[in-house]
This record gives sequence, C-alpha cells and structure tokens, in this order.
Amino acid sequence: MTRLTRRLVVVTDIDGSLLEPGTRSLHDERVALDLLAAHGVPLVINSSRTRAEIERLHQTLRLQTPFISEHGNALFVPHGFFPFASVRARPAVGGCVIEFGRRYHEVVDAVRLASVDAGVDLLGFADLTIEEVAHELGVPIVEAQLAKLREYTELVRLMGDSESSRSRWLKALRRRGLRSCRIGAHHLVTDAPDRAASLRTFKAMWTQAWGEPLVVGFADSEDDIAWLRLADVAVFVEHDSIGVPPRILSKLPMIRVTRSPGRAGWSEAILEFVGSLRQERIS
Repeated sequence: MTRLTRRLVVVTDIDGSLLEPGTRSLHDERVALDLLAAHGVPLVINSSRTRAEIERLHQTLRLQTPFISEHGNALFVPHGFFPFASVRARPAVGGCVIEFGRRYHEVVDAVRLASVDAGVDLLGFADLTIEEVAHELGVPIVEAQLAKLREYTELVRLMGDSESSRSRWLKALRRRGLRSCRIGAHHLVTDAPDRAASLRTFKAMWTQAWGEPLVVGFADSEDDIAWLRLADVAVFVEHDSIGVPPRILSKLPMIRVTRSPGRAGWSEAILEFVGSLRQERIS
C-alpha cells in the first residue's frame, strides 16, 4: 500500500484548538468538521481531559470514533468501530476501553504520600466538591462535574508553589512511578509516561483492520511531542502568535504551523492540509 492510498485519520488535542463544550461553533470550524465527515475521515481526540468531558464533546460534534483520554491513560473504542475486539480491552459503556495507567484511587494515594515525603501541601481535586472544582477552574458547575469524573489522573495545585518545593515534590512523584505535566496553575499527575502508547495501540488496531493509516496530528504544547512523532504530518496550533517552542522545533523540525491561533487556525489547517492530502498532493 503506497502512502497516497493509505486512509487518512486526524488525531487532535482539543484545548486551544477545537470546539469546547458549551461554546459557540465557528463557521469555518463547522466547515472543517463537515469536510472530514464528507470524506469519511475519522477525528480522534487525544486529550488530557476526562472520558466524560470528551463524551460530551462527542455528542456536540456528533462523533462516533475512538478517543484517548486523561493524558494517554485510556483508549476508548465504540462498539463496532473495529471488526474485532482487542484482547487487552475491558467492557465500557458504549464500547470498550484499553488502559495504560493505574486507576484513580491508586494515583491519588500515591500523590498524597509523595506530598508527605516532600513536605509539600497541595490541593487535590479528589478532596474538592463539585462547587469547589468549579471555582478552582473557573467553569460552570456542569463542566466541573465532568472534570471531577477522573479515572486515572489527578489534578492538583501546590500550595506555596516555589521552585524548591516543586522540585522536591516532582522527585517524590518519580520515586512512586508517577510524573506530572503543568496545565495552567495546576499539575496533572499521571502513571502513563506519555500519550504515545495509546496512539500506537490505536494505529496498530487500525493497521490490523484496514492497513497502515496516514495520520495528521494537531497539538499545541511541548507535552504533545511524544505522540506527535507518531504522526505522518504534525501540525502545531499557534497560541496568539507566540511561536513554536524551541524544543518542539528541535524534536519535530518538519512540523507545520497554523497561520492563525486557536480554533480558527485549527479549522484553516484542516481545510488546507487535510484537503490537500485528500487530493493526493502531499508536500
């Protein structure tokens, strides 16, 4: 099978690039989504958000495709998407799930022990009410409820987040087999090393079913490097024209960059890059 005859798949992060739950859709964004649907191009979300948050977005966008949740900790596959079931999968509502990290209560316990080891106070989402999560994130109650339905990762805010306390805490996490990535004022603690293993599994299942896919990946942060390296075409979605982080350019020198920031840039890139690939004009 040649590169031009491989079936196209779009894999995308959603924060800062795609329609958020409860927000108004842009015209170009709807056109881009319609283009994918018209040509049968699956849109696979690869996000640090919870399954509940992504499922809500799936309902908004009328998607029935696999997705990766909580920073690569789980790959959810709808019933009947692949013509076979993975031996690693366990049943889940609406399909099955393949897991790559420890369950939530284990991660929360390890986070608490690491904070004691490091002598650092933290605010963990496991200890917050839905109302407190809404206040902490600055989101409506319904979105806070979905964000609190965590299955694999914990969100925390370090109290008195100094460089020395953060360093001690990160080292304590690593000793317990965990890692953390920064999301605004919070840290997302995860057992999965990155989002690459879950995407690699998705690609292997797709290849077994229909042959090797041609993956176009959309992302917007350094933490996406590992899984973007599995894409045939990597696209960085700009943030208000701040440019591409040097580390991304060093690891992915051929990465493409959207001309516009955020959702508008994502939409333009879908229409330009994916449209050109559909016409078999791969640069």
